[in-house]
Amino acid sequence: MDAVAAAAGVGKATIYRRWRTKSDLVADAVAGLSELAFEPVDTGSLEGDLRLLLRWLVDTVNGPLGAATLSLLSALPHDPVLRESFRNGPLAVWSSSVSTVWARAEARGEVPPEMMGTAVASTASAPILQRWLFGGEPIEESFVDEVLTDVILPLIAVRRAA
Repeated sequence: MDAVAAAAGVGKATIYRRWRTKSDLVADAVAGLSELAFEPVDTGSLEGDLRLLLRWLVDTVNGPLGAATLSLLSALPHDPVLRESFRNGPLAVWSSSVSTVWARAEARGEVPPEMMGTAVASTASAPILQRWLFGGEPIEESFVDEVLTDVILPLIAVRRAA
């Protein structure tokens, strides 16, 4: 709280008037992360839309926001306020962006109806998140292309054929 007060140029009492606990301050900061939203661009194809969305995800997890998120993940199961802030902030923004991309693809006839929510749709970001959470190294942007070419597009083709 001392560091926050110093960075804001105010006294610690001012910080405590706004946020009673450190947890409240962090939860409010996390909820504010939704302002860093990705607005899905309609490239005209699912592949193009997913490529942009997943590159944004890679940039995010490789940056300061990703580092901050990693440091907070272990607290989520024990802090309902923080968990709710993540759910209603960054996760809601991500979910909305992903839903938009899949809905556009469905409207264009690129994927069968109701693809959003399937294992195939969930698989789009899963390899990136797994590498981020467990790899300990920055994720290369080329990994997005590999995930799309070797995993997602073939899965969609199989799903469409079925």
